[in-house]
Amino acid sequence: MIIRPARPEDRPAVERICAHTWEWGDYIPEVWDDWLDDEHGLLIVGDIGGQVVALSRFRFQGPGEIWLEGMRVDPEHRSRGIGWQFLDHSIAYSREHGARVVRLSTSYRNIPAQTLITRAGMVRVGAFQLWLADPLPGSPDPVLLSPDHRDQVRAFLAESPVLAHTRGLHGIDWACQELSSPSIDQFLAAGQFAAQLAADGQLDALAILHARPENSELWISFIDGRAPAIVSLATAIRGYAARLGAENAQVMVPHLGWLRGALSEAGYSIGEWEGELWVFELRFSGQAPA
Repeated sequence: MIIRPARPEDRPAVERICAHTWEWGDYIPEVWDDWLDDEHGLLIVGDIGGQVVALSRFRFQGPGEIWLEGMRVDPEHRSRGIGWQFLDHSIAYSREHGARVVRLSTSYRNIPAQTLITRAGMVRVGAFQLWLADPLPGSPDPVLLSPDHRDQVRAFLAESPVLAHTRGLHGIDWACQELSSPSIDQFLAAGQFAAQLAADGQLDALAILHARPENSELWISFIDGRAPAIVSLATAIRGYAARLGAENAQVMVPHLGWLRGALSEAGYSIGEWEGELWVFELRFSGQAPA
């Protein structure tokens, strides 16, 4: 098998491979063109005698972070070690290109994938569950912070029990990455930090928002604070979702009962997919931290 960069003409083979991933199909044909053109990613395929039999994608995140996603193997070529070849290739590629950590996720039910992943030396570092809430028209918007709040935000994050639990990771869409110093400044500059303020102006609760107008989505990649303040902030975010025209507010919630309780009180609940997403990582020794 030759592992090479994907090409536009590989689409028919990829659609055939992905046709029966789940009962409803697969999302990869919908994002195929975007993945091919994404300068922050690399899409690869496995080619045997001119036939594409597998695919996978690298997503280049913050400095030294690589996220692996979308690995698929042709059903007719499974149980031949192709998944292992792809994962081994991906880890070697990540190391050779200066990554200090490579991560991926899989369903808690996907035992074959977990066996492969742990065989490669990756360890589980988190578990997340997708929760949703409908927009709430008429609810006041949350307070959106500016770079002037930088010191307050940094102090809050430094003491965050949620970040301590997730090992500094926050969930953007279906991927996780570190909440780095540059990304904090970037989110502040873009007005993506939402807050519930106490009477004295201190941060009672804090969230990071990611609007996806092209998909009518509003994601909460991080939320923490006092439970009553989280309820107020998460409710206000539902109002913000309504103003943006989002179909819902979505959040990958870590396995913290008190946080899930607060979000439940604010009207959030588990989506159609009731499982947990398990996140695994492999850190490379000798790589300088970001």
